[in-house]
Amino acid sequence: MEQNARNFGVILATLALIASVLVMPNVSADHGGDLHVSVSGDDGVTSYASSYGHASFTAEITSDATNTNVVLSASFAEGSGWVADQANFTDCSDDAVGTSTYDAGDMIGGDTMTVCITVSVAESNSEPGDDAEMTISISSDEDTDGFSTNARIAVSDWRAYSNDPVQNYSENATNTYTITVENIKVDMDGDGVALEDDVFISLSNAGEGWNIDSENSAWDKMELKATVSYITAGGTFDLELDIQLVGGIVPASSYINSNSNIVFSANDDGGVYQLVTLEANVADNFALSSTGSGNEYVDNGCDADDTASLGWTPSIKNFGNTLDSFSVTFDTSDAGAAGWQVDNADNFNTGSLLPKFEGGSYGFNVGLQVPGGLAAGTSHGFSMTITSDSDSSQTQTQTFSATVNQCYGMTLAVDKNSDNADPGASVDFTITVTNDGNGEDTMDYQTMGAAEWSPSLSESSSTIASGESAQIVFTLTVPSDASANAQSGMAMVHVYSEACGDDKMGCDFEEHVSVSVKANQVYDITAGYYTNETGEVKNSASVQEGMAVQMKFTLTNNGNGNDEVALSLVDAPSWVALGSDSDVSLIGPGQTATLTVDVLAPASDALGDHTFQILATSADGTATSTTDIFTITVVEKSTGSSGPSTEDVEEDDSPGFGILSAIAALSAVLLLRRRS
Repeated sequence: MEQNARNFGVILATLALIASVLVMPNVSADHGGDLHVSVSGDDGVTSYASSYGHASFTAEITSDATNTNVVLSASFAEGSGWVADQANFTDCSDDAVGTSTYDAGDMIGGDTMTVCITVSVAESNSEPGDDAEMTISISSDEDTDGFSTNARIAVSDWRAYSNDPVQNYSENATNTYTITVENIKVDMDGDGVALEDDVFISLSNAGEGWNIDSENSAWDKMELKATVSYITAGGTFDLELDIQLVGGIVPASSYINSNSNIVFSANDDGGVYQLVTLEANVADNFALSSTGSGNEYVDNGCDADDTASLGWTPSIKNFGNTLDSFSVTFDTSDAGAAGWQVDNADNFNTGSLLPKFEGGSYGFNVGLQVPGGLAAGTSHGFSMTITSDSDSSQTQTQTFSATVNQCYGMTLAVDKNSDNADPGASVDFTITVTNDGNGEDTMDYQTMGAAEWSPSLSESSSTIASGESAQIVFTLTVPSDASANAQSGMAMVHVYSEACGDDKMGCDFEEHVSVSVKANQVYDITAGYYTNETGEVKNSASVQEGMAVQMKFTLTNNGNGNDEVALSLVDAPSWVALGSDSDVSLIGPGQTATLTVDVLAPASDALGDHTFQILATSADGTATSTTDIFTITVVEKSTGSSGPSTEDVEEDDSPGFGILSAIAALSAVLLLRRRS
């Protein structure tokens, strides 16, 4: 795997190198001879010249054995517009030696010779952007087949190049390179001419891994491009570039067994295109990155039996520019101390991983078991430390943890669900609110009930710790005019968790209790004198011996319900008795009844005043009322028409007469009250 990666890197470097220069292939037959020639120009086998200029080459001749009459010659393809006479040969001095051919004389084994070749462009009528292939051949008497190689002539008014040597790089280092654009334009007299057409210098390769900038105003940082608008005759334009190695994605030179090339293209609108290659020796860089860790949240805080299982799939990435392996160790002490189980956290080594630009990474799984029923905010976990085997300073620690979310719940209890009280009295219900959640919670309280029963709470909210309780008092007040056994209906207390927020409609974190109150029957009666229509109080009467008289008294029910009142006489003579309507009286709330006392005076021995009272006792046996004293005066029986006589009570003196009429009236009142 490592070898394949290395081979792939070498291929990439080789392709980049090929793209950086245009290399013309040698064309020669296998002749087994002893003569060889190589040609070099401005850039490899290419030389540049303007339409009226000259392209220059240097030919290196070598002989492995004795050769006589060694001849070097130039030729062009037929129909190309170029002819051999355009090539002039010299011994690299100022003196011309030959046109189209050069007589090198005799050479013995091991001899070398340098020959300079200049090629005039004008005769070809070429324009900028054209190019031509020139074949350079060498032969001798002994080697008639000879040896051939090719050179390239590029017609251009300018040429771009850099004389900078290989520069050394470590990650984030910056070096300065200079690209020179030389004006080689001449007129037909060979005099230099100013270059006024734009020349563009642009980054040719993708540029990834290199941060390129320049202080020269011609450089556009965003476009990674410089525009050269004018160069004086015979002058040059120097573009200094500050090039920084960034990102760790340029392969180490040791990994690809070659230097990296930063390739720029130079072109103009006339179709001229040139490449300038800057060479960089990239040092080994070791780095790493790990992803896939972090904190997770669990929602099992309200269920002690619910263990949450969490899993992560971390990835360890080689962020260096060459092969590396990594040691991985785990620290599970934090989770272990809390009793949390960690899964698959065994120390290991990734083995060799490809560099960053080839995506080398190692993935695996780890897990954590979080027990249920823990307090909100509880957090534990474990850590993983990754260390480069090639550079121990390159290390990274990742943490894997879990935090328990707050959960909400409550339980309500009330000391009683119902009660009763007298009108105007209040009933307190004690409600216990228990926080069943796993964190502190602020509970809001609201009531619902009949307004006339004045529902109220001792407080509107409570902040309760997890597992703790708070008590509130809910009060209902019986209306002062409540009838006996009147019901409050269901009154409710709603408790809302803070999790409900402001919108409590349909909240899942709400509980409520319902209570009710019933009004007691209040017994309150008044027994008193009867007052007739003229306002006269009837508290006494006179009767002749042996005669009868009927007296009246009133009974008023001041309570809030029907009352069955028992009546009795107090200190009354035996011949005084309650009327037939007065043994037991049923009377409605707020009603007043007029009842009677029958007096039958003895025929003798009873003359004078006799007193008594009437005692009324409510059905509860507690509420009583006693009238003031009634007086009966017994007088002698008269034998004449002027003597005392029995005092009769007319029916229209009272609303009813006799027990039957009183009961009928009371029954009608009660019936009306029930209907209402």
